[in-house]
Amino acid sequence: MIDPKDVDQVPEEEWEQFKKEAQKDELYYNGPGDLLDTAEGRSKFCRLNVSSVFRKPDPEYPGYKIWVFNNQGQGMVIKKRSKVDPRLMEDIEYDADGNEISRSYEPA
Repeated sequence: MIDPKDVDQVPEEEWEQFKKEAQKDELYYNGPGDLLDTAEGRSKFCRLNVSSVFRKPDPEYPGYKIWVFNNQGQGMVIKKRSKVDPRLMEDIEYDADGNEISRSYEPA
């Protein structure tokens, strides 16, 4: 499992190799169809990952990040660019079972 702090400690010249290795981890967010797109997957992510902040490049918006604020076994918040208005961040809160609790927007 990838430690979220590893992302900040990877030298720029090793980033692409690190990203390839990270994508082999089933908990790594790869975009549509991956673990965080289903309630069961979000529940697994929430349960298996420590309470921390995870981030990765957003495949839909190059140059931007998807942020996952995980509270192990309690729930999570996923923040990413809104598909409706890219000037906004969409914040989706989920419970420990991966079900959506609330959705809000804030300036990006």
